[in-house]
Amino acid sequence: MGVRISGRFGNRADAHDMYALLGTAKLPVEGMPERLIQGVRVYVKPLPPSASSFRNFCGLRVMAICTCGQHVPVGRLHQHICKA
Repeated sequence: MGVRISGRFGNRADAHDMYALLGTAKLPVEGMPERLIQGVRVYVKPLPPSASSFRNFCGLRVMAICTCGQHVPVGRLHQHICKA
């Protein structure tokens, strides 16, 4: 098992938990630099120019860096099989 970020109820963090942990109400277009959250390196990727409309899916932007070095979307962290 790899890294984990816990939410407010002890389960894995959901989107609302991540906004609170990142200290923002919505993700900035320009992204956010790497920071440590519960010992996990987390960053937000910038919004691509082609995703200017809210209706366009812009992919998974909140990323975690596992101890094995792989960059994984935070929402998929529980599915990641760490190779470290």
